[in-house]
Amino acid sequence: MNTTNNIVPAQVIALKKQRVILKTETNEVITVNVSKGKKKDKVFMLTMADLLRSGLWIPVNRTLRQLMRYDWLDTPVKSYAF
Repeated sequence: MNTTNNIVPAQVIALKKQRVILKTETNEVITVNVSKGKKKDKVFMLTMADLLRSGLWIPVNRTLRQLMRYDWLDTPVKSYAF
């Protein structure tokens, strides 16, 4: 299986109880389940709300239905060198 086609850019279009709903460039709707731990993580949920408002594109694995874990989501600000 070619995994490079599974990683696609998507926009957050809705936040539901335990789900983040995203739309790809080809208008495919992807639903990502949010773990209970992430649901209670205020920074994560605020980030998802900000992404919903801003319309920024983020990487999503369409097959696994998971948000990709890259620096934009996981690296603390203090780790960046300015």
